[in-house]
Amino acid sequence: MKPDYKNWLPETVLHTGIKRTAIPLILGLVFGVFGLGILPTPIRLVLIFVFSMATFWFGYKTYCWYGAYQDFDLNNPRSIAWKVISGVAGKVDLPPRAKVLDIGTGSGALALAIARRHPDAMIIGTDPWDQKVTPGIDQKLCQSNARAEGVKHTVFMYGIAQKIEFPDETFDAVVSNYVYHHVQGMDRVDAILEALRTVKKGGVFVIHDIMTRGFYGDKNILLKRVLESGVREAELIPTDDGAFLTPAEAEKSMLKGSCLLIGRK
Repeated sequence: MKPDYKNWLPETVLHTGIKRTAIPLILGLVFGVFGLGILPTPIRLVLIFVFSMATFWFGYKTYCWYGAYQDFDLNNPRSIAWKVISGVAGKVDLPPRAKVLDIGTGSGALALAIARRHPDAMIIGTDPWDQKVTPGIDQKLCQSNARAEGVKHTVFMYGIAQKIEFPDETFDAVVSNYVYHHVQGMDRVDAILEALRTVKKGGVFVIHDIMTRGFYGDKNILLKRVLESGVREAELIPTDDGAFLTPAEAEKSMLKGSCLLIGRK
């Protein structure tokens, strides 16, 4: 039995891209090239141009998403996705019999990577698991992957990043990977501070995300707010400069701006 970690990018994204590319192509042929036999030539030329540009744009985006789909294949141990998972797991420093929370666990890849490195740790993975967004990825899949990996002491349950249903200072470590830029309806830094609330004194946090200005604003303010929340130390470490990804890999896979927020409470 092999684990099935799926893909960071759902196939539905590719299907949507193909549809969006096909629609202007068909409309361009029907109204522009053939003109339905009634449209004058100037209008047909305009339609050909407009629909051609739309076809090119959606086709290019779909091509980019297809490349990302290959890079994000978690069933391929040589994929960029696994390079990142291994990199994040390697940054998690745990005491014996530690208790770890993985926020936005998805198919359980990061949680189980940490569990393999620390077999005496208890790993709890939480996720909202929306089948409309990530079909096929749910709690049962995570449990199946844990059995396939022969990993014990792992629990998977429903949970959202905006409000973590655990008391203060519960965990020796809190981790996440490419989760917080998806947060909606709440300031992303506030969501991170909600995670840090659950870290024990002396515990660690390893949060990896696309920490661009568009998602987080000024990084100095982000770090300042984290340090003011009561943690002892924190730093931001870029991972798209060769640490986890080469600049070319980050650009190609649309992960430019990847960064670790790491520290100790």
